[in-house]
Amino acid sequence: MHLLRRHFYLLLAPLVLNLSSAGAEPVALELTLDECIAMGLDRSIPVANARRDVEIARMQIRTVRARVHPQLDITADYTRLDDTPSLPDEFAGLPDIGQRDTYGATLDADQVLYAGGAILAALRIARHFEAAAERELERVESDLIRRITRGFYEILYREAAYEVAEQSVQQLADFEEQVGRKYRAETAPEFEWLSAQVALANEQPVLLAARNAHTLARRAFRDLIHLDHDDFGLDGDLAIQPTILDLAHLQEQAVRRRPEILQAREQREVAHNQRRVTVGEYLPEIRAFASYGGADPSQRNPFGEGWEWEWLAGVRLTWSVFDGGRRRAQLTAADLEIDQIHDELYDLERATRLEVERLWLALEEARTTLRGTADNIDLAERALSIAMVRYEQGLATHLDVTDSNLALNNARLNHSRALLDYQQTLADLRHVTGLRALPDTEQQP
Repeated sequence: MHLLRRHFYLLLAPLVLNLSSAGAEPVALELTLDECIAMGLDRSIPVANARRDVEIARMQIRTVRARVHPQLDITADYTRLDDTPSLPDEFAGLPDIGQRDTYGATLDADQVLYAGGAILAALRIARHFEAAAERELERVESDLIRRITRGFYEILYREAAYEVAEQSVQQLADFEEQVGRKYRAETAPEFEWLSAQVALANEQPVLLAARNAHTLARRAFRDLIHLDHDDFGLDGDLAIQPTILDLAHLQEQAVRRRPEILQAREQREVAHNQRRVTVGEYLPEIRAFASYGGADPSQRNPFGEGWEWEWLAGVRLTWSVFDGGRRRAQLTAADLEIDQIHDELYDLERATRLEVERLWLALEEARTTLRGTADNIDLAERALSIAMVRYEQGLATHLDVTDSNLALNNARLNHSRALLDYQQTLADLRHVTGLRALPDTEQQP
């Protein structure tokens, strides 16, 4: 039995010493939650791509706006023939009708005067695309902030869970030592000493699992904020000041500010303006054009020499009177798309209200749990202390001690878990409502 106990401590000691020494070493980087969020937003690839999408949408506005301005084109040409054009033999003596080398240059201008409102509608579409891209950027940033916040508090919870497991191992180790002394003094049966060793051995996997969960949480968080090393610490804690939040107000804020809803509304406006573009195709398009050019030799006087210049201007009306039903089909499709977006927006708003209510209830549940678990820790600590004293006096069994130790561990973990649930639910609620900070409310007494 002594050999079994020594073997157990040889296995357990390196684990505890490594974790303790790792926690004692100073870290190279100590980060607050705000610093983690700023770092994540600055280094995130999805956020960078969302910002590029906003710039792309702005370039689309410039592209559409360019259609309002005159279009100017310059054309220049040079032609060389294999032989100089000449008249038949019966016209011998007359000059050649052309030159072997010819040159030409033209400046063309084109301006849309009327397009049935299609250009204005296209410009509105581009602006709504820009607004939708900005809403998408807000959504991506909000989701990243939510995940960073959840990950930040997840690590703090895993640290607390490891401390609970370490304290449990220490308590069981002290108890095992106490029972061993009583056994060697022949005041306790061998069964109780074996049971104490088994309880201590059973707690070792719990400590190892707590360490692994903490390590994985740190690795995931490191990748989330794009850190290049694991040598970092978190400056924060799970402590909270519970507040009372108004459910109806949160739901209204979510419907008004949630990026997904705002993006859907922009898409609805895009569909309406796309329909206006199709309606505009039923109307004529009027364009003004002008051209100024010259040639050497002149096309009007092939016998002349040198450049001759001329200009022309006019107005062109184009009206598509029959297209085989293409525009009618496009209008029908546009109407169906508008109805589809309207119904999806309606469902999204209802789902958002339900999601806010679910999170609000989860917040209430975590708040209620916090009130109970805080007192349970004090009670469980007293119960364990009493059980240890009673066992020393022979008034309790080892089962009383191990049960009290388990109850204390559960009380500590339940309290830390309630704190984590509260912090993460707040992060989810801020994301759903589109608010970086929830409105100030009356604090819970």
